[in-house]
Amino acid sequence: MPLMESCMKEVPSREDLASAIFFLSTVGPDALFRMILKKPPHDRTPEELELVYEELLHVKALSHLSTMVKRELATVIGYEHHSNAAFFLYGDSILSNKAGVVCTLQEGDDFGKLALVNDSPRAATIVLREDHAQFLTVDKHDFNRYLLRILRDVEANTVRLKEHGQDVLVLEKINLPRGAAIENSQMYVLETRVDAQEDGAELDVFLEDLVLTHIIYLPTNTLCNYLKHYYSRPAEQHADPLVALDVLERQLTARKRVVSFLWLWVHTLGIHYFMDPAANAFVEELYCHVLEDCRTLPGMAPILARITALRDLREKARRTLARHPVVVLECGVLTAMAPAPNPILPSDICNQIIHLSDTTSFALPILMDKTAAEICELVRRRLRSSTNDELALVEVKSSGEKVVFYDGYVSIPTMLSLNSNLYVASKDEIDSLVPQVDQNGPVESVHASMMEFVGSHELAEQLHLLHTQLFEYFIRFNEVQYWATTEVLLAQPQKRVNTLRKFIKIAMYAKENRDLMTLFAITLGLSNIAVSRLTHLWNRLPAKLRRQFAEFESLLDPSRNHRPYRALVAKMLPPLIPFVPLLLKDLTFIHEGNKTYYNGLVNFEKMHMIANILRKFRQCKSRYTGEQLLNICAVFLRKCETYSVLYHKLERISAPQLESKKIFETQNFIRNFRVVDNQRRLVELSTSNVTE
Repeated sequence: MPLMESCMKEVPSREDLASAIFFLSTVGPDALFRMILKKPPHDRTPEELELVYEELLHVKALSHLSTMVKRELATVIGYEHHSNAAFFLYGDSILSNKAGVVCTLQEGDDFGKLALVNDSPRAATIVLREDHAQFLTVDKHDFNRYLLRILRDVEANTVRLKEHGQDVLVLEKINLPRGAAIENSQMYVLETRVDAQEDGAELDVFLEDLVLTHIIYLPTNTLCNYLKHYYSRPAEQHADPLVALDVLERQLTARKRVVSFLWLWVHTLGIHYFMDPAANAFVEELYCHVLEDCRTLPGMAPILARITALRDLREKARRTLARHPVVVLECGVLTAMAPAPNPILPSDICNQIIHLSDTTSFALPILMDKTAAEICELVRRRLRSSTNDELALVEVKSSGEKVVFYDGYVSIPTMLSLNSNLYVASKDEIDSLVPQVDQNGPVESVHASMMEFVGSHELAEQLHLLHTQLFEYFIRFNEVQYWATTEVLLAQPQKRVNTLRKFIKIAMYAKENRDLMTLFAITLGLSNIAVSRLTHLWNRLPAKLRRQFAEFESLLDPSRNHRPYRALVAKMLPPLIPFVPLLLKDLTFIHEGNKTYYNGLVNFEKMHMIANILRKFRQCKSRYTGEQLLNICAVFLRKCETYSVLYHKLERISAPQLESKKIFETQNFIRNFRVVDNQRRLVELSTSNVTE
């Protein structure tokens, strides 16, 4: 009996269990990977080989190998572990000729390839700097048996372009079609993929790749012209009835393919399809062609029904897009009228403060589609300036950094950083522009009362609701990140620990809500050197919260191409709000690191990689149903009722006043964080905190 009582006292709490499960989910994939590698090759199951292959995709030393080689490598690669930092020998040390330190290896580097390929003995002394070094190894026998033949075949079909003695482009010839002339790719899609696509079935990957990425190498109007030409290909006249019947069948097939492709195109892009003028007009034009063909060609009824449905969608989209312009940003602050998550239209407005070099300023309504050159011309007319000086649009950040916008840039107000000012100045005045005092941000916490009376769970719910609606508002990440840093540094000394604790709890609830943007924004905000250096503050946190935050930081580990984060996302079911900066990084690296064309052919491997990123982003928000959003709003409103009771007790104000105060303060608090984004000032605040 005493034993049972002691066991019951040690039963972990729900939070401890959740923390333990989260920790296991973080370290589990690596442990499973090592366990598989310790197995003999013949004992590895197909599922285990697939897992090893996916891990090898993130190993830098293997990045140059083809898919075929990596899959073969997954069957034979082994694992080697050294507990202590020491040295060990490979081969006969006499053969090394005392060459000294040949190279210093970092994580992800490799050695020994030349000895394997040349079938020569390998001699090396490996000196380990740290304990618990881990190696992926390939036995020479396995290499000769499985991989050498494949590597030689790959090299025989590989073209390497070099600059300054280094490979800058490696092209591999393989059997799968990875490149094609633009005209051939369109015909291939229409004549093979569209016919095989069944109604209601999952969209063919190659077909979806074309729809999502054609704009990179094929303008919409060019694609529409090709579809129109394919639809209207002239038919040959034949007296033989059988031949004439075959010609009719080919005509119907061509028309069906074009309309079916358009159907898939529209349903993949949704309302965004109709925001392109060329694509929007093509629906009506194709509808007129189908009506004409219905008079002369039998069997056009199904095609007419489908194009009519598309025309109805076009009309519905026209009504949606014909709404009155709304103000999206009011002097840099997102308004409640902003249409997100619905598309922002070119006619929508941003009321932006324009600063001049003489320190004066004024508000200017700017349409979203106005270019930088047009904004400068609007300012010139507003000032009634008669000079012909060339004007430039310049962003001056709180740190003093200046960004000059090129004349063709559009949607400038949405590109501005936190606490930055937008100047219109002549080219000679740019160097004299300096940050103003109000760009330093608040000198004391302006959100202290809300932070004190609104619980962590409620804040996480409100952030989740707003971020669900602002799925495309990328600058929000920086705002939340600096909010966490600012609030901790500006909090009163006796309340800093509570503020730090609250942010870690908000991050915990954000993870439960699958709001990864909030989770990692807060994690990066608290990891800022201005906060992380306050060891006396962190030491006052409970050990459990410190451990929890360390787990959040481990998810941001950039090693192996951010593998911890990608493993976390892979285990989550949509809907979720992703870590947007990493998505942008992936797209940038793919686009800038791979050529769009080579020898006149489209690099479809690049298009497939870009489409994969876009597909994952679409999947993240694909299951936000109206019912789910209503449930989130209901939770939000229930929490607001709780705030009403608190404010009523504290301030003794009437119910109508309370309701308007509640709505106003809640919206202002969540939508408009007042932050400090100047790193130098954050460090100064941190230094003053240490001396207090």
